[in-house]
Amino acid sequence: MNHRFGFHSDEMLLAFAVWLCCLPLIALIIIPFWGLGTMGMIAFVLLIILLAMCWGLCGWKIYNRQDSKRRIS
Repeated sequence: MNHRFGFHSDEMLLAFAVWLCCLPLIALIIIPFWGLGTMGMIAFVLLIILLAMCWGLCGWKIYNRQDSKRRIS
């Protein structure tokens, strides 16, 4: 993907797209039972979890790339 937004921005865009695709499913399951407020909190928590996973994966890739450069030089 295009890296004009920053380093590993494609993973962040993928996490955001997954979150957007999950919102209708969350809405269909949560709103009838617990309401809109609970759905909003669950959607926000899901976004934070996905962003943390993305941050962890990107950090792991950066760390491994820098570690492999140290071994070569």
